[in-house]
Order: sequence, then structure tokens, then C-alpha cells
Amino acid sequence: MLRLLKIANFAIIDDLEIAFGSGLNVLTGETGAGKSIIFDALNLTLGARAGGDIVRGGAKEAIVESLFDIPDTAGGSATRSLLEEAGVEVEEGGELIVRRRVAEAGRSRIYLNGVLGTASLLSRVGERLVNIHGQHAHQSLLRPASHLGLLDDFAGTSGARAALGEAVRELKSAEEKLTSHREGVRERAQRADLLRFQVEELKKAALRGGELAEIEAELPRLRNAGRLIEGAATLYERLYEAEGAVVEKTGEIQRELEGMAALDESLAALAEEAASAQAQLESLADSLRDYAEGIEHDPQRLEALEARRALIREMIRKYGSDEAECLAYLEECRKSLAAISDEEGTEARLVDARDALRAKLAKAALALSEERARAAQSLDARMEDALSELGLAGAKFQTLLTHQDNPESFIEVDGRAVAVRGDGVDRAQFHFSPNPGEPPRPLSRVASGGELSRLMLALESVLRRADLIPTLIFDEVDAGIGGAVAEVVGRKLKGVSASHQVLVVTHLPQVASLGDRHFRVEKHVVGDRTATRVEILDDEERVEEIARMGTGLEITDAAREHAREMLGKAG
Repeated sequence: MLRLLKIANFAIIDDLEIAFGSGLNVLTGETGAGKSIIFDALNLTLGARAGGDIVRGGAKEAIVESLFDIPDTAGGSATRSLLEEAGVEVEEGGELIVRRRVAEAGRSRIYLNGVLGTASLLSRVGERLVNIHGQHAHQSLLRPASHLGLLDDFAGTSGARAALGEAVRELKSAEEKLTSHREGVRERAQRADLLRFQVEELKKAALRGGELAEIEAELPRLRNAGRLIEGAATLYERLYEAEGAVVEKTGEIQRELEGMAALDESLAALAEEAASAQAQLESLADSLRDYAEGIEHDPQRLEALEARRALIREMIRKYGSDEAECLAYLEECRKSLAAISDEEGTEARLVDARDALRAKLAKAALALSEERARAAQSLDARMEDALSELGLAGAKFQTLLTHQDNPESFIEVDGRAVAVRGDGVDRAQFHFSPNPGEPPRPLSRVASGGELSRLMLALESVLRRADLIPTLIFDEVDAGIGGAVAEVVGRKLKGVSASHQVLVVTHLPQVASLGDRHFRVEKHVVGDRTATRVEILDDEERVEEIARMGTGLEITDAAREHAREMLGKAG
């Protein structure tokens, strides 16, 4: 809610401060006094464009400040979230101070609770706080993008719309998973082919731990079998068979030592050593003989081992540092291949999940669309009744629901495949015709300020329970009307003010008499300068102002009495 508006050096306003209240705030005054200028200044703090021409002559800059209470409502929470994202702190149930400075050159500075902001941010915040209804003001109700949400609020289908949005998000997630799975089919197939090749290669290699070490030990014997056989045989002959063989000589030495030991017992130990040496030499000779006989010159085995060693080395180069790591990699490949094989059933599961979500979403979207169609008829009827009460008898209001074709969609309306979004399959746009016989047109093409303001008043009166914008401003709402219609306009404004703060510029005493706060706007000449002044009226001042509005400059006692009667009825 707008609590305070301060304006300095703006157009014909020198220095002005207005404290608004809840309910219905009325501003009255002579034509040209500056009533609309006040709202033009307020509009600056809602994100309107600023130019240097608005700076009061002789001043360096214009300054406009607005103080808003941010309500503890869904709309207030959304506004706080928007501000917090921009680094502007607003406590729950707290205040927002918007300050706009515009220099002569047209440069503008925006501050939100002291934090420098942008016009884009201010505009987004402003449209959540205030709706200005007038011929030249920005109006959120004129934007077709807002119409579907307003229809849902009127129909009481906002919950169904939110649930539908969640279903759309679930479906999108399911479709992304399916797409990702399908995009990975080629990659998985290539991976499976590689794994199958690696498994087959390792299985065929039939590795076992320590095999390479064994081969490395055996290969030198096979490569040098002839030389080893010849060398062992030669050594055996020299040790045992040749004339004067070593064993023969050591035998002679043993026997001589044994003879000497018979003569000298101290040589017995040497004789035993000689006997031991003799036995060892004989054993060595036997071993050399057995070794020579055991070595086989086998070129085929040599070739086989050479090939086996090359294969094992190749496996180790590809799959691990040794046989054990290669065998561990083989198990990993088998597990990965099994996992990929399981993926063959994944697509079917993903398709089933997507189709189930599509069926659920289609049912919900079509049900919501039917509810909206019924609500649109009711809204149109109520709007035409409200417009008739406001002096626009014969005016037509139409909520047009359309659908966007999408040949790839899974939802059909009247035999046509239609696109679905987070808010459903419908697109809504309000159309209006003020004159009988003329076809309804989009609201954005309605030109008359008075008709437009009354249309917006009718909309607000019908939709007010769900409208999330706390402050509504009506400028020129009473243009071209009077009498009984003027009283209806006032009552409508009063009704809307039960759930909103309403600010209205009016020339009608019937409207002014219903205000909870009454401000008079006047122009004064001080010295050689003209300035606008605003003052809040007490009870007697209200009588005088309402009497003036009814009779003109010459106020009679009868006019004053009538004004008191009007105020009494309003109270």
C-alpha cells in the first residue's frame, strides 16, 4: 500500500508531501490544478520513463519519493523475493522506499531502500504494487499475458493451474531423460562393441598370475639349449669320464691322506675333508649329466613361448601393469557390458513413464480448459452487468480463449493437436466493445480514457478478490458520466476499496462523498511562480468542497446541506 508520496521540483509542483491511507482516497480540485501531475510523479517511482522536461524551471533536479508497505500476501512475498534477488532487503511486513532523482539533462537515479537500482527492476516491482487506470497510464490488465491468470483467479482454478505446471515440469524431465537415453544409444553401442572385443581378447588370452615371469625364466634355456647341453657334457667328462678326470685325481688325494692319517692322527680331519670333496664332485658330475640329459632342444616350444610372451606383454600394455590387473579389468568389462545390456529395457520403461505423464497431463489440461470456458461465460456476463451499471449499457465484454496449433503435440482440442505450456493449452485475451453493433476488440485498442477507466473499474470490481496488486489508481474514471451512474461508479470504487487501497481523481461529488480520505488539489501563485498544493480536508472542509463540486464557485446553503446529506449517506 502507498503510504507516503513526496514530490520536489516536478513540473508545477514545488514541494509536496501526501500521506495516503487505506480504503478509498479521493483527490478533487479544479481542472488544471495538477491532480494528474501528482500521479505522473508517482509513476516515476513505478518505473516510468523520465526526461529532463519534467524538472521544474530553475531547479537542477526533480525528486520523487514513495513509501510503500509490502503486504504479507502472496503478491507481497513475490515482491520481496524480486527485491531480494536484486540485493534490496525488505523485512516481512516491512516498508519499501523508492527514490527517483531526475536531472535537467534527463539522467535519472533510482534507489530502493537506499540501494541503487535500474528502471527495469523498478518497473517490475512497480507493476506488483500499483495499477494505474487511465488513458495514458501503464495498466497490467491491458496486457494479454495477464488475462489467463486473472481468469483462473476468477474461476478458482489457480490451484489446478499450479498442479498442471508441476505436471508439465515432470513431463519435461521425463522427456529429457528419454531424449538423453536415445542420444546415447550410438555411444552405448560403440562402447558395447569395444567391451565385447576386450572381453573376448582377454578371455582368449587366458592369462594367469606369474606366467610371464615363468616364460622369461624358461626362454634363455630354450634359446641356448645346444650350448648348455654341450657345456654340461664337457664339464661332466672333465669331472668324471676323461683320463685324469678331476674325480679320479681327488680320489687319489683322498687315499693318500687316509694313508698318512694312519701314521698321524692329526691328518684324519683333512682326510675327511678330502672324502667330502670327493663326494661333492661326484654329485656335481651326476647333476651335470642329469642336466645335460634333461635339456631338450625344442624349436617349436621356443617359438610357442616367444609368441605367448608377446601376447602377454600386449595384454599388459593395453589393460594393466601385470596379469592380475588385466584379469581385474576383464571383470570390470564384463560388469559394464552387463549394465549396458540392461539398458535395452530402459527405453521401454522411460517411454511408459513419459506416456503415463502425457495421459495425466492431457486429462488435467483438458479439464482445466473446460473449467475456464465455463468461467469465461460467467465472467463475460458479470462484466456486462457491471459495465451497464457504470453507464455503458449495450457494451460487450468477451473473454476469448484460443489454442496454438502444434502438430507434434499429444493433446487434441476439437480434433486439432495443440501446444501445452505450464499454464495449460489455453490462451486468453479480454475483448471489449463500448458501443452496440461494434465487434469487441482487444483491450489494448480501446482508446477512450473514460470508457477505459470504467472498464477497468468493472474488472477490478469483479476480480478484486483474487487481484494481487494492493493499490489501484483511477484517473478520469468519471469522464462523461453523471447522475445515477456517478453514484454507481462511487459505490463500485467503494466496494473495490474493501480489498484494495484505491486512489481516485474525480469531479463527481457522488464519488468524492464516499472517500475515506479526501484531498483537495489547488494551484497557487506565490510571487511570480505557480505551484500545486494538496491538503487533506476535515469534515467541514469536505462539505465546502463537495458543495463546490455540485454547484460551482457560488456555494449556497442548499448546496452545503445537500453535501452533508451525501456525506451522511456515505458514512
